[in-house]
Amino acid sequence: MAHKAATLDGCARGTVLARAQAILLDSDGTLVDSTRSVEASWDKLLGDEGAGRFEKHYHGQPARRVLRLAMPEISEERLEELFNRVEGYEIASASDVEAFDGTARFLSELEKAKAALSRECWAIATSCTRPLFEARYRPLSLPFPSVLVTADQVTHGKPDPEPYLLAAERLGVEAKDCLVVEDAPGGLESARAAGAFVVSVLNSAGEGTVGPLADLVIPSLADVSIEAREGELVLLAR
Repeated sequence: MAHKAATLDGCARGTVLARAQAILLDSDGTLVDSTRSVEASWDKLLGDEGAGRFEKHYHGQPARRVLRLAMPEISEERLEELFNRVEGYEIASASDVEAFDGTARFLSELEKAKAALSRECWAIATSCTRPLFEARYRPLSLPFPSVLVTADQVTHGKPDPEPYLLAAERLGVEAKDCLVVEDAPGGLESARAAGAFVVSVLNSAGEGTVGPLADLVIPSLADVSIEAREGELVLLAR
């Protein structure tokens, strides 16, 4: 039987959806909307190189992997040149990035839960490099994670599980005891391979695309809340 993710259909406000020791979050497409910046930057680069346009399935994957997917014959030297160019485009257009509805409240709830638990309990694992993440995230005045895993800190980026395994390790918990919130197939595959409970938002792809890769599908973070109960995090329907 094909895997079918749970949804919020029929869930009353306050329904417990999941419990976890920690929550690991993707950033682009999950917390912040960078679609316009990403696609415009990549379309410019790939168009200039005669390599087509940015494909939807590239979302959520590190830039170097996207370059290899778009240009399989690219040399390492040329890859680094184009990587630096597209990252420059994305940083220059970071002002186009906005937080999704519900992001600020959800992160504030995580900060309250952290205080209640007296321990770090959330992290961000992103396919951005640290400079690109900072350029997009800092201006939004959102709570900043004490634990942050960026593409330049791992050997294998999403869809490999390494980013989420490293985030869990830095929080001092097992990945299997974590809940991951993602939006794109590459990130969902990463979270599943890490052994986490996987929640997908529908900010970037439809339920038919993300449902087979998730344990729970929600429209967005605006539809859930988080709180600390009995030493763990509890995800609730809003």
